[in-house]
Amino acid sequence: MNILVLSPSKKLKEDKTEYSEKVVSALNEGGNSAVLKTCRASALGADLKKAVSEKKYGQIIIPDYIADEKDFRSKFAFIISRAESKNQKVPNSKEKFDLNKSINDLKGNIKYIVGKIKKQDVKREKREPQYISYERKKTHIFPVNTDNKTSYAFDLSGVKVLAAAKGLDPDVFKSVPELIYETFESNAESYPEGYSITKRTLKVTTFFERHFPRKGDSKDEKVRKSVMLAAFCAFIAAGCMFIYNMYVMPAQQQALQSDIRTIFYEGDTSSSSSKNSNKPKKLNWNIIKKNSDIKGWVQLNNTQIDYPVLKCKSDNKDSQFYLTHNYLKQYTPRGFGAIFVDYRCKKGMNSKNVILHGHHMEDGSMFGDLMKYGRYSGNLGFYKKSPVIKLSTPKGGTKAYKIISVFKSNVNPAQGEYFDFYCANFKSKAQFMNYVYNLRIRSFFNCPVNVNENDKLLTLVTCSYEFNNFRTVVVARRCRKNESAAVDVSSATLNKNPVWPQCYYGRYRATRPTILTFKKAYKKGLIKWYDGSARLKGSEQLPTSLKETTEPTTSPEQVTQAPKPTQPPKKYFKVTVLKLNKHAKTVKKTKTVLEGKIIKLKTPKNFIYKGYKFTFKKWKVKGIKGKKFLSKKTKKLRIRSNIILSTVYKQAIDFKKPKPTKPAPKPTKPKNVKPTKPAETKPAEAQNAEEAEE
Repeated sequence: MNILVLSPSKKLKEDKTEYSEKVVSALNEGGNSAVLKTCRASALGADLKKAVSEKKYGQIIIPDYIADEKDFRSKFAFIISRAESKNQKVPNSKEKFDLNKSINDLKGNIKYIVGKIKKQDVKREKREPQYISYERKKTHIFPVNTDNKTSYAFDLSGVKVLAAAKGLDPDVFKSVPELIYETFESNAESYPEGYSITKRTLKVTTFFERHFPRKGDSKDEKVRKSVMLAAFCAFIAAGCMFIYNMYVMPAQQQALQSDIRTIFYEGDTSSSSSKNSNKPKKLNWNIIKKNSDIKGWVQLNNTQIDYPVLKCKSDNKDSQFYLTHNYLKQYTPRGFGAIFVDYRCKKGMNSKNVILHGHHMEDGSMFGDLMKYGRYSGNLGFYKKSPVIKLSTPKGGTKAYKIISVFKSNVNPAQGEYFDFYCANFKSKAQFMNYVYNLRIRSFFNCPVNVNENDKLLTLVTCSYEFNNFRTVVVARRCRKNESAAVDVSSATLNKNPVWPQCYYGRYRATRPTILTFKKAYKKGLIKWYDGSARLKGSEQLPTSLKETTEPTTSPEQVTQAPKPTQPPKKYFKVTVLKLNKHAKTVKKTKTVLEGKIIKLKTPKNFIYKGYKFTFKKWKVKGIKGKKFLSKKTKKLRIRSNIILSTVYKQAIDFKKPKPTKPAPKPTKPKNVKPTKPAETKPAEAQNAEEAEE
């Protein structure tokens, strides 16, 4: 008998090759033809499958491998179950989908529902369930007594496999093949070919019974089907949205852009003739009739950038209309939007720095192709192909702008250094040139284009994803009068160490280049691209869009600062003070005081009037909760509401200066005369003094 001896020696702690060779020699002495093969324990199942498929061996013995039944099950349970599932096929219980039958069932259900609504006696046709009977084979494990130790044998696709116990004497294996054969023969009636056979039945189910909840289903089955249907519907909806966003909507937007390009470049195509087809056609600014917000047209060679430029008057820091609307003012759910002018450009297309925004679309539309200039480093080859941007306006015609800087910027101050490039206006020429200097030290390229304080800029901005809240910015300088639009790109080079935002350093580079100002760099001879007069007046402090500026009416360099953002209104309260003067008359003084301010309280002076001495005692107060009087020692008072302060005096007779007498009152008229006040009576002490003198 051909026998294969598998020795998983590499997995064991000790090398069992010598032991396995003794087992092979013992099998050969017993009249068998045994072959030794070494394998890893992790690949035992694959080696068994391969040996069975070769159909060369009647038995496979794995010597010195298991310790007990638990050890056997942990090592062979998966191998046996996988062999059972592959060798036995369960019959198909799914009924094939029949369209005609499904339609008839649907008609019957509709008829039943309509009958119930009309309260008619209509019976629903019930389908009799169908069942399929089949036999299920399960591998039986036979314990084999080998030298008073238990080994285990089982059938694997017609080949008998024995997992021998550990510690057996190699001479015992001489009689093991016959022992395995006798074990299977003695149990042939109960377990034919080493399998136990059980009969099973399967219910034939339709597509709707398998996937839709039915009346007879258990609660768990209904939940499972409901969840599966909900997941399927969500998957279909997500797929439809994906197709719509990735293919349908871009196609619609491309069609819209193609229509307006046709009108802008060709005008009325129906009136064009073959004679004039070779002549350059004028730009058709009748597109403004479609939308009065169209202020210009931007175009960049070798990209998809060829779009109208729009500006909404109502744009502000919190709302920019064309961020989510196209040039027809139609809302675009995915955010295609349009190319629009930044709200900081108060003079629109005539600003010192015209800033244009566009989305970064994955298909390269809008401003997505700006990424061709580079992501983490510059693409010099693409810059040499497209160094000039064209901007057309209805009144100014087409102007060429030469690119002077391509850089990455961070727009979130929380991530470190924040270079504010959203500046359309500048207070001075010195500030403008310092701004240009900061653009160029950040650029991927050393662009062979000169700049001075009299130039105007064009800035293209789109989202970038190197870091969170990043932007790709392309800045160009307008061609001067009688200047050629050609750029000597052969002298352009890559900037070896451009300035990145602070968050870039520490991950990709260690140190950040030092940043000077324009004047300092110019004095050191570090600037070769400046061709101005170098007479720059004003502060070099970089502008910021956090304090917005307004366009001037006289000169583009002189800009007045807009008022600061409004703060909550301040509160003022009235403080009324009632005092007595030296004539014992009340004097009223009222003043307005800012909320929270501390006022000083001056102690009123004491005085004598008409023989009476008035001594200040305390303050009487109205308007302060919980207080009616203040001590005369109170020197300061914090104002939090409208208050009235009045003086309280102690009145006593003054013995040093007696009270002078008043002349007798004149006789009063009997009629039409107002009643007079009664004459004041003299104090008793004063009368006694007069009588004594007499």
